[in-house]
Amino acid sequence: MKNALTVDLEDWYHICGVAACADPAGWDAFESRVAQNTDRVLALLRRHGARATFFVLGRIAEREPALVRAVAAEGHEVATHGHIHRRIYEMTPEEFEEDLLRSLDAIGSATGLPVVGHRAPEWSMRPHTLWALEILRRHGILYDSSMVPLTRMGSPGFPVNPGPVPTPSGDIFEFPLTAMRCFGENIPFTGGLALRLTPYFYILSKIRRMNREGLPAMVYFHPWELDPDPPRLPLPPARRFMTGFNLQGAASKLDGLMRHLAFVPVREFVPA
Repeated sequence: MKNALTVDLEDWYHICGVAACADPAGWDAFESRVAQNTDRVLALLRRHGARATFFVLGRIAEREPALVRAVAAEGHEVATHGHIHRRIYEMTPEEFEEDLLRSLDAIGSATGLPVVGHRAPEWSMRPHTLWALEILRRHGILYDSSMVPLTRMGSPGFPVNPGPVPTPSGDIFEFPLTAMRCFGENIPFTGGLALRLTPYFYILSKIRRMNREGLPAMVYFHPWELDPDPPRLPLPPARRFMTGFNLQGAASKLDGLMRHLAFVPVREFVPA
């Protein structure tokens, strides 16, 4: 059974909801570490023969086109993560469409390849922003991976398993955040802070159980989670915990999962 492996290709300062990072005009003041951290990601994937989907910020494709080409050259899928790392629910439909098109143009210029996948920054699809799915489908996006079936993030009514979602422009395939059922709630465990918090043996055993039931899981992470000496910003306590807790444990957990499980890009789950 194959599982989806995904990388949100963004830099360490691309943090939603933090005033110091909000304006793209000020991003050049931060040290860029995305190239060296992505090299670490590619080396990890190469070591295990794993292929992944890289959800790339359009801004990074503009500034680091050779990096994005290198990702594609190693057989990984390149999809869009938007252009300037803005949450969907902070944009109007017109602003979302403009941001999407800028990202598609930047990524397409870097790779020369069509882009058919999308993930919103910070998993920011909400019940009141489902209009975004039709915009995505209208512009050639075949699948989305932006929904989280959680009570306090996304919606508990969102799908928990991959499948098609109808839009006026045709079906779009949704691969939501993988979650486990615990005490009547859906709980994430396969990426980001949740992966760094959850014991490795539980992550592996739960994914294996899903695979035995015929269900694929999706693992996700960011290049900055593999940085051995990440820069620090003065963040509110919750944000500091979210971005900094147990970073030293991320690489070993990902290494173990790639040794014991089979991973492919999201595109391979989308019906032809």
